[in-house]
Amino acid sequence: MKSEPQDWPRAVIFDLDGTLIDSAPDIAHALNRATERQGLEPFPLDQVKEMIGGGVPNLVERALRARGVSTDGLAHIVSDFIGFYRENLTTGTTVYPGARELLDQLRSEGRALGLCTNKQHELTLAILAQLDLAQYFSSVVGERNGRPRKPDPAPLLEVATALGVTPDGAVMIGDSEADVACARAAGIPVVVVTFGYARVAPEALGADAVISHFGELRQWLAALRP
Repeated sequence: MKSEPQDWPRAVIFDLDGTLIDSAPDIAHALNRATERQGLEPFPLDQVKEMIGGGVPNLVERALRARGVSTDGLAHIVSDFIGFYRENLTTGTTVYPGARELLDQLRSEGRALGLCTNKQHELTLAILAQLDLAQYFSSVVGERNGRPRKPDPAPLLEVATALGVTPDGAVMIGDSEADVACARAAGIPVVVVTFGYARVAPEALGADAVISHFGELRQWLAALRP
């Protein structure tokens, strides 16, 4: 029987892209294939990292605006992107150093683990399976048609509820403005990593703590306890 943790938090909820995994190489590959059909020049990896966040439509819109072209064909390009991305979900994607070790540790302590992402739900499940990460998470919520996305707090609260915790029993780990705003709206403390895809300095996001390696998280949990 799974033991209950003896200290806070009872649950840890993670973002995916830019937090647990570096998926930018595969995202960039799919984006460049989709925009190439529109006659656009390819984007370098670093520029794609700056455009990630908020879901595929936002990514594609930022790409089109960066090239100074109309967003009228957005839906078609989004569809192309998803098709290309589905073909190569984890070809160049890696799990960040220390992530598996942290997940193992948190799970061994009896903490419930969840995942809340703006990546399409079906793609999220496939990526977790391909990277052997699905085993860790008792609740996963990705982007679904007609459902709110981060920074709306609804998906994060949905994960917390599924894990059986109230907001004051959980902590969120992310990398972006959307993660911080979502956690704030949900009433959940939030930690951001410095190695993600935020378009502003991680220290300027307004999180409760900033870490540069997952090994630093444990020292912050006691300090963040409500």
